[in-house]
Amino acid sequence: MNEQGDDFDAVGNIPNPSGADNGESDHMIDAASGNNDQDGGRMRRNHRHTAYQIQELENFYLENSLPTEDQKYELGQRLNMEPKQVKFWFQNKRCQMKINSDRLENITLREDHDRLLVTQHQLRSAMLHSLCNICGRATHCGDIDYEMQILMVENAKLEREIDQYYSKIRSHPNQMLVSPSQPAPHCSSSNPGINATPELGLGGGTRATEKERSMFLNLAITALKELIELEAKHRPFGKIDSRSSKAVSLIYEKYENASNNVIKPPGHVVEASRDTGLVPMTCLTLVKTFMDTGKWVNVFAPIVPVASTRKLIPTGSGGTKSGSLQQIQAEFQIISPLVPKRQVTFLRYCKELRQGFWVVVDVTPDQNPTLLSDGGSNRLPSGVFIEDMANGYSQVTWIEQAEYNESHIHPLYQPLIGSGIGLGATRWLATLQRHCDSISTLSSTNLAEISPGLSAEGAAEVVKLAQRMTLNYYSGIMSSSGNKWEKIQVEDVAPNLSFMIRKNLNEPGEFSGILLSAATSVWFPVNQKALFAFLSNPSFRHEWDTLTPNTTMEETIRIQKAKRHGNIISLLKVGNGMLVLQEIWNDASGAMLVYAPVETNSIEWVKRGGESDHVQLLPSGFSIMPDGVPDRKGKSKTGGGGGCLLTFGVQLLFSRNPTAELPQGYVKTVEVLMVHTIGKIKSALRRLT
Repeated sequence: MNEQGDDFDAVGNIPNPSGADNGESDHMIDAASGNNDQDGGRMRRNHRHTAYQIQELENFYLENSLPTEDQKYELGQRLNMEPKQVKFWFQNKRCQMKINSDRLENITLREDHDRLLVTQHQLRSAMLHSLCNICGRATHCGDIDYEMQILMVENAKLEREIDQYYSKIRSHPNQMLVSPSQPAPHCSSSNPGINATPELGLGGGTRATEKERSMFLNLAITALKELIELEAKHRPFGKIDSRSSKAVSLIYEKYENASNNVIKPPGHVVEASRDTGLVPMTCLTLVKTFMDTGKWVNVFAPIVPVASTRKLIPTGSGGTKSGSLQQIQAEFQIISPLVPKRQVTFLRYCKELRQGFWVVVDVTPDQNPTLLSDGGSNRLPSGVFIEDMANGYSQVTWIEQAEYNESHIHPLYQPLIGSGIGLGATRWLATLQRHCDSISTLSSTNLAEISPGLSAEGAAEVVKLAQRMTLNYYSGIMSSSGNKWEKIQVEDVAPNLSFMIRKNLNEPGEFSGILLSAATSVWFPVNQKALFAFLSNPSFRHEWDTLTPNTTMEETIRIQKAKRHGNIISLLKVGNGMLVLQEIWNDASGAMLVYAPVETNSIEWVKRGGESDHVQLLPSGFSIMPDGVPDRKGKSKTGGGGGCLLTFGVQLLFSRNPTAELPQGYVKTVEVLMVHTIGKIKSALRRLT
């Protein structure tokens, strides 16, 4: 089993977006440089790099894209390559990364340009046909109303204040910028004026008054200042390990003191985490992703099942992204039936602090701890600092802070969430890295080359189908406002087992009839890496999978979405001829294995480039996360040690009649299947370890 674990780690390398892993690039540059052998008048024989050489070069490139001559020589000696080969490989790599970055930027700019043209046409039409309600004459469209003039002046003043504040932070990172006699304002219920405006315009979508806009903008800028202060104060410490960190003492100092007179419900918890890493996407593209709710949900689908922009708040920024402010309502989740979704409403504000360096900050406007007793949560100043690295990558620093009531969470998951791992900065950042890594891989490499024998159009549709399968798996574990699953009560059910039903009628890509979803979460005394290696190893598949008892599985298609995260899409052929679509990954955000049987004719149509929207899926699978229990040194463990939490979910078609009644006997049969599968996994692990 340990050997299998090492195999999956060996896959987790930085992808080569250039697709030039062979000698073609060397041949191209050598020929252009006039490097040829004179013996026999022939060109020098083409040379292909080995997989080990490419992996080592990729790893070095991630750390340093511009090696010195000495470093090139050392690499050549270690990898048995000529210095010119090393030099040309890095030149090709930098060139291809620039091309990929420009291509992604061009796509984004083209989409923005098209949207702006439509908006411009609509505004021009409205301006040409607008009439005064009093005199009936044409209005002067260039005029700006008085409220907007005031707001623009106020926004300009606040932006200058932020610039001055950030300059002081950079000059004196270890000094508090607020004197004890004048404490900084806090984004909490103690701030006068917040509770005086209980109506945030969430339901009716009403236009915010000038007073509301001014209040929201002040709250956002206050949160931005606190986030900048926190980032500067804890920059030397790297990762924040939740409650044991110095960051939490700062949070408690600010927010506990600010709400001393507020009665907190039992189980009130404040958590904090911080992480930093490289993301293969440009700074501006990342900012646009965060400020577009639809794109944001698509990127963070494992964490954010549903979100909506409830209010766009004008700030007089002239339409630029810097200074944009909006109010968002969302749900955050951990893939387990034992953890209720975290309902959050927050302001999101972005600001360009200097050229190529942005910050996006989130904060709940009305932070009332008494509301936590109803299962809600407050998003304390959280966000991301994004710095452009000029090589197609961005340096992202993520700070996540929240307060919630842990009494609503099953004791099995309280250490995971309280440690800052469950919904903390590391999980958010790893999810972002995996998504951007897959975009970089799939956009820069011919999909037909990733999986030989599969057309590029077919490979793209297979990736699209796997994404829908995984999203359906998430929704079947936990119901939300964005899906149609309904939880049902079952008598004398096994502990930690949950059931939901869904009635479908002629929906594309869905089975018509009554669907049953069952899910359970269990603790295992092995770490995330070991459990994932066992479940994803084809040699052990028969130990737990009811689809493959005493038979073998052959991988007919393999698409590597994100190498560094072990993100692989496969089409597996069972010994009895059944085909199974599967997606897996394993990184700091957790591990996932999702699979679903697919009808042969349907998947053959998809492989030829046909649309996958009508392929019917009933996904099952596993979600794995560390248990979050601190080790002997008091540090929260991630996927490398200790125990882990496994969520197992299945979806079944009970009847094609949407009006049929679901008998308790059928539910009990599914319960036996779930318990039996978990038992087989435990027995196999005990035998193998």
